[in-house]
Amino acid sequence: MNIYIAIILQFSLIASSILILFKFRKTLGLAPLYLFLGAIQYLQSLSGTRISLTVFDDLTVYPGSVIIFSSILFAVLLIYIKEGTTSARVLILGMIISNFLLLVLYSVTYDPKLTSQAVNDVESPSFFLLNYKYFAIGKILLLLDFIWMVVIYQFLISKIKKLPFFLVLFTSLVIVLFFDAILFNLIFNYGEDDFNQLLLGQILGKSIAALILSVILYAYLKFIDADGYKATFIASQDRDVFSILQYKKKYLDLKVEKHESEEKLTTQLENSLNNISDGFIALDTNWCYTYVNKKAAGLLGKSIEDLIGKHIWTEFPEGEGLSFYKAYHEAVETQKTIYFEDYYEPLDKWFENRIYPSSDGLTIYFTDISEIKKADANNLMLRSLIETSDEFIGLATLDGKPIYLNTNGRKLVGLNTNLENIDSITDFFPQAYKDVIINEHLPYINKNNKWNGETHLKNFKTGDLIPIEKSGFLIKDPGTNNPIALGIVAKDITQRKEAEEQLKNSEQLFRRLSANAPTAIYQANKDGTCSYVNEEWLKYSGQTYEEALGVGWTNAIHPEDKDHVIESWQESITTGKKFLIDFRLLNKKGEVLWISAKTVGLYDTKKELYGYIGILIDITERKIAEEELIKSQKYLENILNNIGDPVFVKDEYSHILLANDAFCKLVDLPKEDVIGKTLAENVLPSERDEAFKIDKQVIDSGIDNINEETMTLSNKETRIISTKKTRFVDSSGTKFLIGVIRDITERKKAEIELENYKNNLEKLVEIRTSELEKEKVKAQSADLMKSAFLATMSHELRTPMNSIIGFTGILLKELAGPLNDEQKKQLSMVKNSGEHLLGLINDVLDISKIEAGKLKVFYYAFDYLASLERTIEFLLPQALAKGLKMRTEITEMDITIMSDERRIEQVLLNLLSNAIKFSKKGTILVKVNVKDDFVITQVIDQGIGIQKEDLVKLFMPFIQLEVGLSRNHEGTGLGLAICKNLIEKLGGTITVTSEFGKGSNFTFKLPLENSDTK
Repeated sequence: MNIYIAIILQFSLIASSILILFKFRKTLGLAPLYLFLGAIQYLQSLSGTRISLTVFDDLTVYPGSVIIFSSILFAVLLIYIKEGTTSARVLILGMIISNFLLLVLYSVTYDPKLTSQAVNDVESPSFFLLNYKYFAIGKILLLLDFIWMVVIYQFLISKIKKLPFFLVLFTSLVIVLFFDAILFNLIFNYGEDDFNQLLLGQILGKSIAALILSVILYAYLKFIDADGYKATFIASQDRDVFSILQYKKKYLDLKVEKHESEEKLTTQLENSLNNISDGFIALDTNWCYTYVNKKAAGLLGKSIEDLIGKHIWTEFPEGEGLSFYKAYHEAVETQKTIYFEDYYEPLDKWFENRIYPSSDGLTIYFTDISEIKKADANNLMLRSLIETSDEFIGLATLDGKPIYLNTNGRKLVGLNTNLENIDSITDFFPQAYKDVIINEHLPYINKNNKWNGETHLKNFKTGDLIPIEKSGFLIKDPGTNNPIALGIVAKDITQRKEAEEQLKNSEQLFRRLSANAPTAIYQANKDGTCSYVNEEWLKYSGQTYEEALGVGWTNAIHPEDKDHVIESWQESITTGKKFLIDFRLLNKKGEVLWISAKTVGLYDTKKELYGYIGILIDITERKIAEEELIKSQKYLENILNNIGDPVFVKDEYSHILLANDAFCKLVDLPKEDVIGKTLAENVLPSERDEAFKIDKQVIDSGIDNINEETMTLSNKETRIISTKKTRFVDSSGTKFLIGVIRDITERKKAEIELENYKNNLEKLVEIRTSELEKEKVKAQSADLMKSAFLATMSHELRTPMNSIIGFTGILLKELAGPLNDEQKKQLSMVKNSGEHLLGLINDVLDISKIEAGKLKVFYYAFDYLASLERTIEFLLPQALAKGLKMRTEITEMDITIMSDERRIEQVLLNLLSNAIKFSKKGTILVKVNVKDDFVITQVIDQGIGIQKEDLVKLFMPFIQLEVGLSRNHEGTGLGLAICKNLIEKLGGTITVTSEFGKGSNFTFKLPLENSDTK
C-alpha cells in the first residue's frame, strides 16, 4: 500500500474515532475515550520511530508518532473546549494512568521467547520492547504539552478576542507541537549527526498535522456541534488563563465560600425579603408581628420598629370585620393557603394577598395592585373602544393562531364560531391568497414590523370576497421589545372600490356630457400635456381635436400672450399653484377672443394627483365693458376738472393722488409736478406744519374739518383760503383725504378794509355804502350764478356717476363673465367710491338748487304712514347694529297728505339717520299726530344732545357743531339745512329742542292740504 494512503487512513481512523467517542459521550461516558487515547499514546511510545518517511531528500519524518501525538493533543483541546477544565484534567490523568497500567501489564505478560527469532541465531529484539527512558521522558513532555497548549489557547481566546476562532485553534496546536519537537530532539538527538534533519522533519510533520487537525476540529465545532458553538466560544472566554492549574485553589475557595455563605444566610435572606417587590409579614398565633419587611412597612405606612411585637388588630382596628380580617381567620381555622384581592378602604389601596398558614402562625405576602386595577379599568375602556370600532381588529399568536377578533370584525366576515375552531389567520382569506399570506406578508411583518396594503377577506357564511385595506403589525413587549403577538386592523373598502369603479364609468360619461357643454373644457395629464378638449374649445380655437392634444393647444394662443400663458402653466404644474389667467385666442380666421381660464388638480382616492381639468369662458364682452368703464373714469375726471373750486385727494401720508385743474392753477404747477407730492417745499414752514397737522387729525379721527388758512407760494402773494377736508375709507380699509378749497382772499380784504374805515364811517358811509352795495350785488350774483351752474350741471354730474355705478354693478354680478378675486375687489372699490361721491354731489346740488330757487316740488296725495314705515324699515338694521331700539306712537291710523312724497321721505331719512348716528344707547321714538289740519312728526332720541348756544347754527349749510379732534361723527353739514328748506318749501316748519347729554327732539309740521294745490 502506498505510504501516503496509509498516513491518510491513519489520520482519518484516529480523528474519527476520537470525534465519534466524544459525540456519544452522554451515552457511553468519557471512559472509552480516555482508554482509547491512553492506548494509542502507549502505542506511540513503543513504535514512534519504527516507521519513517524521507522528504525533500534528507528530512526524516515519523508519521506514526506525529499523527498519534498530535491526535492526543487534538483530543485534549476538544475536551477542554467542550467539557471544561475538570474534564481536561481527568483526561490527562486518565491517559497517564492507562499508560502505566499497560506498562505493568506488559511487564508481567511479556515473554521474549514467544517472539520471532532473527536470522543467524541472534535473538531478535521484541517489537514491543520498551525504552523506559523514552517512555518516562515522553510522559513528562506530554504533561507539559497539555498544560502549555491549554494556557496558550485560553490566553488567545480571552485576551485577543478579535482573533478568528480557527486561528486560535491552529496557533494553540502548532506552537505546542513546535515546542515539543524542539524539546524532544534536544533531549534525545542533540549531538547526533542527523540532529538538524530530525528536528526539521518533526517540525514539518507536526505543523502539517496541526493544520489538518485544526481544520477538523473547527469544522466539528462549527457545523457538527453547531448548536453549542457560540456558547462554547463565550464560555471559553470567561475562563482564567491558568484555570488548568487551579484545581486545589478552587476547591479551598469553595470551602471558604460555603462557610461564608452559611454565616451570611440569615442576613441574605433578610436582605432578599427587604428587596422583594411584595410586602411580607409574619404573625404568630397571638396575632402579633414577628417579622415585617421594608416594603410591607412602607405599604402599611408605619416603621418596622413600630410593628414588631404589636397586635395586628390593635395597630389596624379599622380592619376588623373587613374581608382581610375574615380571610386571615379563615386561613388559621382551615390551615389552607388563601389567595384573594380586595380594596382596603382605610389605606385607599387595592391589595393582592397570599396567606400561608402554619402551626406557628401566618406568613402573608401582599402586593399593592392599585395601579394594575387602574390599568384594568383602562384596558376595559380600551376593549370597549375596540369592540365599538367600525374596523376589523384582531390579534393572533406569532405563528398565526387567532386569539381575538372584535364584534364588527366578526360581523364583517360572518363568523359565528369560536376562534378556537380557527387554526390560522389564513382561514380568513381566499384559498388562492393563503400562500401569499404565509410566504410574503408574515415574513415581511417579522422583518419590517409592519405590512400595509389592500387585499380581500372571505365571508365565512356566503364565501363572498370583501375588499379591505389591511395593516398587519408586530405587538412587542414594552420592557424587552420582543414580539409577543400579531395585530391586524382592516377597513372595509367596498364602498370606495365601488366609487372607484363608478369614477371609471363616470369618466366616459364626463366625456359625453362635456362634449356639448356651453363652455370650453379640457383635461391634461400630470405632466401638463393636453389629453382631451370638448367641442366648445374647438369652436374657440378653430383647431381640430388632434391639433389641440399634447402641447398643440398653445398654437391657438395670441402671439403676444403665448409666452406668458405657457410660463404660468408650467409654474402651476411645478409649484401646485392655481392656474387662473385671462388671455387672448387667435383663431385661424384671425378673430381675437378673450378667454378666462381656470384649472384644478384631479386626485385619486389616495389623494394623489393624476391630472388636471379646466374650463375656459369667453369674456370678450366683459373686456369691452371694462374698456367702457375706463372711458367713464376719464369722463369723471373731466367733470372734476370743470368744477371751479380746487379739489384734491391725498393718501394718509399727505401725498396728493388726485387734483383737478383748478387746484393746479391755484398752486401754479403742472399736474405731473403735483401728483405724488406733498407740496411741502412750495409753502412756508408754518403753513406746511399746520396743513399736515390737520391732515393727520382728519385721517386719524374721521372728523371733517373746515379751516381758514393762508397759503404763500414761492414768488407769489399770500392768499387766504377756506379748506374743507373729509376722510374717505374704501372697502379695503385704505384711508384717503378729500379736500375742497375756496379762495376767500378778496372777501377777507373787504373785511379788513371795513375794519380800517369803521371809525370814519360817517364820512365814507355814502361812498362805501354805494361800493358795498355793488360788491354785495356782485357777490350775490356770483353766488346765484354758482348755484345756477351747479343746478344746471346736475344731469351732467349724475348721468356719468349712475353709468359708472350701473356698469360696475353689472360687472360685479358677473353677467359678462366670471371675475377673479382681485377684479372683484377693485370693482367694489369703484362702486363704493362712486356711490359715496354721488351722495355728496346730490347734497351739494340740492342745497345749490335751493339757494338758486330752482328746487321743484310736486304735490299729490299719498299715505304718510306708509312712507314713514318704509323709512323706518330701511334704517332699522343700522339701529340694531348699534344696539338701539326704534318705536312709534301714532294717534291716527290713516293719514293722507297732499305733498311731495319723495322730499318728505328725504326729510324723514335725514332726521332718523342723525338720531341713529348721534345715539349710542336707548330708544329712538317717532311720534305722529294730527292737529288743526297739520300732521305733526317728532323724532326723539336719547343721544348726545346739543348745547344751547349751538342751536342757532344748527340749520346753516356746511356747519358742523363738532370740529377738530373732539368731533366723533362724519357728515357734510348739509342734511339739516336741506331738511329746513324742504319743509319750508312744502309749507311747513321745523323746530328743535335739546338737552346736552340727554338727547334731542326734532319736530316738523306739514299741512295736510297744501294751499298751492287748491
